[in-house]
Amino acid sequence: MKNFKKILALVVVIVFMVSLIGMLDSTGVDAKTAEKVKIRAVTYFTGADPWTNTWKEVIKDFMKKNPNVEIIDEATPTTNDAIRTKIKTDFASGNEPDVTFFFVGADAEPLLKSGKVFIWDNELKKDTKWSSNIYKSALAFTTYNGPIKEYKGKVYAIPTIGFYEGLYVNVDLFKKYNLPLPTDWNKFIKAVNTFKSKGIIPIAGSILESYYLIETFILSAGGPQGRNTPFHPSWEKGLNIIKDLYKMGAFPKDALTLQDSQAQALFADKKAAMMINGSWCVGGLKDKVNTKIMPVPVVPGGKAHPTDIIGGFGSGWYVSKDLNAKKNGWPVKFVKYITSPEVEAKFIAVGGVPAIKCKVPNVTPVAQSGYDMMAKANSVSMPIDAQILPEAFTKIRTDLAYVVTGKKTAKQLLAEAKKIQDRVKK
Repeated sequence: MKNFKKILALVVVIVFMVSLIGMLDSTGVDAKTAEKVKIRAVTYFTGADPWTNTWKEVIKDFMKKNPNVEIIDEATPTTNDAIRTKIKTDFASGNEPDVTFFFVGADAEPLLKSGKVFIWDNELKKDTKWSSNIYKSALAFTTYNGPIKEYKGKVYAIPTIGFYEGLYVNVDLFKKYNLPLPTDWNKFIKAVNTFKSKGIIPIAGSILESYYLIETFILSAGGPQGRNTPFHPSWEKGLNIIKDLYKMGAFPKDALTLQDSQAQALFADKKAAMMINGSWCVGGLKDKVNTKIMPVPVVPGGKAHPTDIIGGFGSGWYVSKDLNAKKNGWPVKFVKYITSPEVEAKFIAVGGVPAIKCKVPNVTPVAQSGYDMMAKANSVSMPIDAQILPEAFTKIRTDLAYVVTGKKTAKQLLAEAKKIQDRVKK
């Protein structure tokens, strides 16, 4: 009888424990009794951004698993630097978000100067089950090496989606006109002239939103050393190459006002033969079989190696230090969820290079060509807008139209941008 009572008591305890575990969510928090938490999250996953739907799905799944948490999505587009304006204004006014997916490098400086950014090092050491999946090479891009003592040598953001920039080619159009793929400058120019004569746009490029044209041609002209030296003489050469291509009629007729999303559509619809853009475009391609990504050919007299590319991890997940403490660590928990292998795989399935170990099923031929390009790269350089201040880069980008139309020289434009750089840095 005593044994029976002991067994019965043990069964009751087990049932109680099982029911208690059932009340807990995946984060170990009692979802039914936990205090309600609101987390403001600012990203650029909105509108035409390829990861918009994935982001919305991730938010929905997280809130389903954690009913006590409400994610307030304040996604803001990158167009016209809207995301930069919002983030910097929010941090400067004391209205910083709980969680922010934002650019790293030079863009991180004003956020770090505020002292409001959470440092991840202790969390990375403490939670190795999570952190062991993050590539150390990716964390190098979000480790601060500037003059702010509090953050010196510290990880201030968690990378997730890496990128590369390269030359997208509609291979079927090249085959149709018996053209070799543009692996060098002569073949590239031959393709430009041939497609123009056939009524096909040679390069789907926007002068209005010329980020990738500027970055790749400056790298091609000066190589990694020139690109890494702010306002190096080779930058002038890179901008003049864009001007030469514009004069040749290599871009759409409305390139001065065309948005990048419209340029992508021209390429995807086979109205353009080539496009210089980033890995984020892969998900939006209609033809993922007859499209290939390769390095931009080295310009005449250029210092780049034929396989030098622009790439890396240009954005990361920031968390507000104070708000994380006030909200019982939920902002950090949310970022850990986003940067888990399962969620990472969903983002990378759309496009990009993973910062976190994950299995991406059914990799398309075009995505594989991008991975191969990055794997074989002689060097991978970050965009120059991570090298110089955003205000200076914006000047170069917005006034490039004056250069290609002959109203201003590349030398003059770079001198003006350097003045902005010097003034803002003071």
